[in-house]
Amino acid sequence: MTLLGTALLVVLDVTLGMWLGGMVFFSFVGAPTTFDVLGDGAGQVVNAIFPKYYEFGSILGFTAVSAAILTWNQEVLDPTATLFIQPLILIALAATIYAQARLLPKMEAAGDDGFARYHKQSVVLNGVAMLAVAGALVLSHI
Repeated sequence: MTLLGTALLVVLDVTLGMWLGGMVFFSFVGAPTTFDVLGDGAGQVVNAIFPKYYEFGSILGFTAVSAAILTWNQEVLDPTATLFIQPLILIALAATIYAQARLLPKMEAAGDDGFARYHKQSVVLNGVAMLAVAGALVLSHI
C-alpha cells in the first residue's frame, strides 16, 4: 500500500471513529446524564446542543465520504467492501443533514414541547446514522 493509501485509510477511520464515538457518547452518556440532573429542563439544554452535534456530524460525514471516494479511486480497500462503505456513509450523512435542516427547525418552532414531540424522530435518525457509521467502520477493516 502506498503512503497516500495509508493516509486515506487513517483519515477514513479517524473520521468514522470520531463520528461514531460522538454519537455513542451523546446518546448513552451526555443526554441521559443531562436528563438525570436537570429533569424537565434538560430538553432546553439538549436542544441547544443539537445544532452543534449535527454540524459536527455533517463535517465528519463529508470528510468520511470524501476519504471513502478517494480510497476507492486509489484501490486501497477491498472492492466489495467499498461498494457498501460509501452508501452507508451517505445514509448516515443524509440522516444527519435531515435532522439538522428539517427536524431542528420543527423543534425550535414548537418551543419547550419541541423536544418531547420530535424526540422519537431524533432517536430513529440517530440510530440509523449510528448503525450506518458502525457498519462502514467495520467494512473499512475487511
